[in-house]
Amino acid sequence: MPIHGFDETLARFGLERLKVGLDLQLTKSGDIAITRDGDLQFGNRQGNALFRFVERWRHSESSIGELFLPMLKAGRRLIELTSARERGEAPQLHLDPNAYHETTEAIVEADLLSATLAGAIFVILNNLFYRLKLDLNATDDDWRVATPVIQGFSFGQITNAAAANFRHYDEWAATKSPKPTQLDSMNVLCGVLARPVQSQHGIPTIRENICWKVLEVITQGSLISFHEMSFVYAKSLAKFH
Repeated sequence: MPIHGFDETLARFGLERLKVGLDLQLTKSGDIAITRDGDLQFGNRQGNALFRFVERWRHSESSIGELFLPMLKAGRRLIELTSARERGEAPQLHLDPNAYHETTEAIVEADLLSATLAGAIFVILNNLFYRLKLDLNATDDDWRVATPVIQGFSFGQITNAAAANFRHYDEWAATKSPKPTQLDSMNVLCGVLARPVQSQHGIPTIRENICWKVLEVITQGSLISFHEMSFVYAKSLAKFH
């Protein structure tokens, strides 16, 4: 898909005021100001951080879109297959072993595809949000209270926890006593999914890649809503009112 223009993106997400003030900045000594990672600084800290976020997001939008649609298709296929099996409408092992195993293979494939693509989306967005946080010099409290908030957790917290799940779910599966950082992410994801963090035997309930389930809950399958929430959060974190 074509990359949307900078001005078009500002208008789309209510950031038109960024058009004013994105000039090169000078340090107190008269040198041209640069960012923490060596780029030219355009505008004040807030303006420059949002400018860089918009630029990186514009070039990431097509990748997110290419991942989202097949993820949605695979996720819905997963729901269709598992629901049919739960209702007893899918092939039964004792009646048709070959068809039963084919259905099982299709379930595993749909599960892996939807979870992997959703995980990649969360990693992309988490990287964008984390750079924005650093550019703003935002605090951890800022990160937690910025809107939108879903089930008591900010969109940034959810994105970060889902990205951690994608990267480390094998480690999560192997642990009986989660480390504090693992437990932080588990608390967020379980809160969003309305499930207990630990089973009645004290074992963590998240032992696989659940990124598809999280993305489905927070977006209801809408890519437009996903993009809108991303910019609502970015503006809230930047205190852009």
